Amino acid sequence: MLKNFVPKRTAFGLTRFYHPNPKEYVPQLTLPPLLYGKDSKQYKILSHSLDVSVPEFGFNERAIVNSINLLGYPSSILSVIGSSNTPSFLHSSTALMELLKFNLVAKRYQLSEDIPLDTPVEELPSLEDLLIKRLKMDVPIGPHLSQLIAQLSIPGPFLTDTSLPELHRLADDMIYFSSEKDHPDFAWYAKRMGVSTAYMSSKLFMAQDRSPGYVDTFEFAKDKLKRIMKLGDYYNNAEEYAWYVLMNSINMAKSKAARG
Repeated sequence: MLKNFVPKRTAFGLTRFYHPNPKEYVPQLTLPPLLYGKDSKQYKILSHSLDVSVPEFGFNERAIVNSINLLGYPSSILSVIGSSNTPSFLHSSTALMELLKFNLVAKRYQLSEDIPLDTPVEELPSLEDLLIKRLKMDVPIGPHLSQLIAQLSIPGPFLTDTSLPELHRLADDMIYFSSEKDHPDFAWYAKRMGVSTAYMSSKLFMAQDRSPGYVDTFEFAKDKLKRIMKLGDYYNNAEEYAWYVLMNSINMAKSKAARG
């Protein structure tokens, strides 16, 4: 059995703990892996883009430019957004890649910002509540979810350095800030894989959902999480997500080749 507070080195080169540790959730000036805080121009522009421009224009550079104009910043600022820590990929600019990263990171922090670290376990929300809360954050960008998922799952540095690590950090946070009992052994990996796949399966469902207020998505998410956590359906769901990423990547590559 592993000790509760033994640090581990992940496949992505980030130090995390086998068992959730409060040291990982101490407030910081920046929002790792972002390199800037909430008072920075980057944060203000990307936050405005996500809240105002993306619902109208989708995840593209036009959304960022629209927010830059509305906020009164010079157009030249577009060239420095994300240039220091987000590689461009194919026809995507560094600014757009930073917007994709910002969407993942900012919403992950938002998920737990109103839950004090010293909250008694019996007063914490359930894992289901946090899963639904995270899905509801994407309701305003619902029509653009297919575009977002396609961009996040393209094979390359962004997938391995940002998309997948953020998915696992989200699973970590949902478990840590919920009343769900955690485990410091092999179940550490199994449970996080289960939460990750429940979230991604629900996100894929949401991208195609046309029910009022995405009510079908929320019911799907509750059922998916219950089956994964109660029945231990880890392998099939991991395989399901891996297959989606593979097929989606092939389709994206064909699309890029056809346009290029």
